[in-house]
Amino acid sequence: MNPADVLGGVFLFSNKRPICLSDRTFVTCHLNFTTKPMPAPILQYPWFVAKRVVQHTVASIVLALLFTSTATAIPQFTALTGNRCGACHVSPAGGGLRTVTGWYARSDVSLIPASSPALSWLYGNDPGNSYADGTVLLGMNLRAQSTRSFAPGSERTTFPMQAAIHASWQPIKALTTELSFNAGALRSARYAGQAAGQASVMWQPIDSLPMIRVGYFRPSVGMYYDDHTIFARSWVQDGRRQTFMPPVWSEVGAELTYDTPMWLTLQAGVFGTGGLGHVQVTDGTQNRVRMLEGDGPTITGRAVIWPTFNNKTIVSWLGASAMVNGSFSMLNAFAGIGLSDHLSLMLDVNRTRRTDAITSTTFMTELMWQVHEAFLPYVRWEQATTSFVRRTNDESITSTIIGAQVFPIPYVELRPEYRIWDTDLPELATRWNLQLHIYY
Repeated sequence: MNPADVLGGVFLFSNKRPICLSDRTFVTCHLNFTTKPMPAPILQYPWFVAKRVVQHTVASIVLALLFTSTATAIPQFTALTGNRCGACHVSPAGGGLRTVTGWYARSDVSLIPASSPALSWLYGNDPGNSYADGTVLLGMNLRAQSTRSFAPGSERTTFPMQAAIHASWQPIKALTTELSFNAGALRSARYAGQAAGQASVMWQPIDSLPMIRVGYFRPSVGMYYDDHTIFARSWVQDGRRQTFMPPVWSEVGAELTYDTPMWLTLQAGVFGTGGLGHVQVTDGTQNRVRMLEGDGPTITGRAVIWPTFNNKTIVSWLGASAMVNGSFSMLNAFAGIGLSDHLSLMLDVNRTRRTDAITSTTFMTELMWQVHEAFLPYVRWEQATTSFVRRTNDESITSTIIGAQVFPIPYVELRPEYRIWDTDLPELATRWNLQLHIYY
């Protein structure tokens, strides 16, 4: 394996695969050690993506059926690899388009190697996600879920959760433009306030200065979880969990990010209300009110420290965030610790309130064990307790989830789960769930 040419970055070694920790400007991190061809003509990419989506979909359906008969950029990987969110994603807070580092880190992760005779026809000419001399990045995320509601008499349904394509262009080191489109938001059963994508410009003239991001994008609040079913930032009523933040949520605004030291991230932003302004909550009766009142600006702030120990084999983070708009506030505290390539433990506490309607507190903890880089079982415990202004009794749901992240072939993740809910009903409710994620 040839050494990589890294400018302004450091390396951590995870499963003997170098992972470049650069200064978030992905063109400064050239992964010369890859033997995969990297063709320059960007016009090849649409055909490649179309072919890859068809091939992955066919293969994934077969694998999903097999798993079902017996049965995606996440904070856990930060604890397992030591990489901050912004090292593997173009967005400083994680999620969405992957950098060259993020693509490489997961490109060969699978139970069945890409070089095996069964898969060589599918992955024999993988061009990577970088084009035009590293100035253009392209990617995608496709998600679907098979589940059954905890409501009495509900039937199992399978539905798309996300169908997004991503792109970014970095003409100079100081400037990055990014764009994504989520076709999943166009379906009729979309979440209130869900966006069809995002677009923003990021400017950082000098590495030692903060980066400013302007456009239409998701504000940096708490930790970014790719699993939309996690209880964080949710409320419960009548035995059902509902989310304050829709998946693929974006707002018009501006945000400053300062993360020059490897151990610190500071962020502050000002945003509009075009997304969350559509979300409605209840005061405990049949009355529903907008979660955000008026059209005043939403103010956000986030701070995270990233301590490492024992020669960086133990990685941790501790942070807090706040989002405020009039009588609405969302306060979040989160922490995590991991033993490189073995275990990760994360905690999340959230308190969301609209003073004249609702207050909801959620707690989540998850322990993940990396048995193999492509097989990661986990157990998660979470609780949501909600109080209403016009109701004397609180509502609460406690959830225990036993699941696993399984990568049967490259760029395909299956997430089988067994969920146990303890509500106000006399008996526990149980369900099994399966998520499919195709990414690039």
